[in-house]
Amino acid sequence: KQAGSFNDLTFGYTIKSDKRNRRFMPTDGHIISFKQNLPIYSDTQSILNSFRYRTYHAFSENVVSAVKLYGAAINSIGDEDVRLSKRLHLGRKYLRGFESGKIGPKDGIDFIGGNYATALNLEAALPNLLPEATETDISIFMDVANLWHVDYSDNLGDSDKIRSSFGVATNMYTPIGPLSFVVAQNLSKADTDETQTFNFQIGTSF
Repeated sequence: KQAGSFNDLTFGYTIKSDKRNRRFMPTDGHIISFKQNLPIYSDTQSILNSFRYRTYHAFSENVVSAVKLYGAAINSIGDEDVRLSKRLHLGRKYLRGFESGKIGPKDGIDFIGGNYATALNLEAALPNLLPEATETDISIFMDVANLWHVDYSDNLGDSDKIRSSFGVATNMYTPIGPLSFVVAQNLSKADTDETQTFNFQIGTSF
């Protein structure tokens, strides 16, 4: 139905308030941001709204907590469905313990994304658990998220199924960049979701 090329010109803006004590590995403060994409000219017009909130607090020099909240919605203008390439997905940044982009509405064998997404991440960083010489940070986390609804059907995916997981994330800083290791166990999932107990990435950090 949505095969072929299409034209799209979008205006996007972000409003952000950053009250963290530092940008890298903060121990206090919060950051709030709102993002919106508005169609200027598009064959199929849609509006994206997203909200992010992150707050940090150091209980001691050995424990730093972080609470992260994310919500997003994309809605079409008029009778057209939101294009497949514009629907929302939840990656490892928001939901660990699952394959990136492989949760939520599924049509046949394809994960097609959803119109609505939300995620809550609870983390406790343990900066002094290992000796400083190892340049390794460890964090314990719990993620709760959901991705649901597509325009053309109400029967794709378990819209009321909350996905959740807990586990341990490790960042190791090396000359080639940060190495990220995640070991996670899902607590709840939909039957169609694809899980991932272990993940390793180069050049990213939590």
